[in-house]
Amino acid sequence: MTFSKKLLASLTAAVIGASSAASAQVLASDPGAILKRLQDYGYPATMTADNQGDPKIETRVSDTKFKVYFYGCDDNNKNCTAIQFGAGYDLSDGISALKINEWNRDQRFAKAYIDDESDPFLEMDVNLDGDGIGEKNFEDTVEIWRKQVERFEDYIDW
Repeated sequence: MTFSKKLLASLTAAVIGASSAASAQVLASDPGAILKRLQDYGYPATMTADNQGDPKIETRVSDTKFKVYFYGCDDNNKNCTAIQFGAGYDLSDGISALKINEWNRDQRFAKAYIDDESDPFLEMDVNLDGDGIGEKNFEDTVEIWRKQVERFEDYIDW
């Protein structure tokens, strides 16, 4: 192989490697990286664990606390495959199932339900299994969640 062909091959490999690094995949199996991304986006996030020992991130958007739950984790609470954003609201008079059903009918991404005290909860699942999703897509997903929280709070008169 000539020097120029070796140089071209090396440069091509470097460009491909740099391109791959620039579009890093977000994976549920790396909770620390998800925590860092949320912090980089301006969310005051901390890592904790749920009752089963799986990772859980606690953060907030505006004045609303929400959690990022990790699902599909192995027996060692690692190698998770998905996350779920979740926020709950304690309403003095609760909310009707009909109103929650109307929300679910009209929204694409975040879905709501009510607990046994008629308090609403909002959730959004994100599949991060296999090769995950790209960094920009993840940032967009977090932004969709933020907008859904704001819309939901308007909807429930929070």
